[in-house]
Amino acid sequence: MTDAQDRIERELTLLVRRTQRIHLRLPGVVRQLERSAYSILGRLYDDGPMRLTTLATLFTLDVSTVSRQVQALQGEGLISRSADPGDRRAALIEITGHGTEVLLGMRAARRELLRELTGEWPADDRERFADLLERFNDGVAERLGGAPDSVPQKGLIAE
Repeated sequence: MTDAQDRIERELTLLVRRTQRIHLRLPGVVRQLERSAYSILGRLYDDGPMRLTTLATLFTLDVSTVSRQVQALQGEGLISRSADPGDRRAALIEITGHGTEVLLGMRAARRELLRELTGEWPADDRERFADLLERFNDGVAERLGGAPDSVPQKGLIAE
């Protein structure tokens, strides 16, 4: 490995550890969400209602794992289930108004922290950093077969 590769590995390790700390202690957030809850709510908010199997595929998790997480979120009133109009035997999961409020509050706090951390950087540096992170994440997904970046078309994954 080159020195740069050593530094990248070390800095990624630190980044993962520190982002976990940020997530757990985000200032100004009344209602903290676990990482998995934040991810599920974010996906539902960004992409709209979807089936449980679609969520499991997107997160490359077993349906039973996502089902437990979805049940907990539903119990907290953050998501709801309704019949899929395309297949009444299946359910669609969607974020509730309360879930949207909680998610957007957390998103705003996370983005404000990022603005604070990178606010003094030149705009070109922020843009380059965003481009490199996107490129890196795309490479990881391609190499390791990670979750697809978009939701499969409705009906492709049956529940």
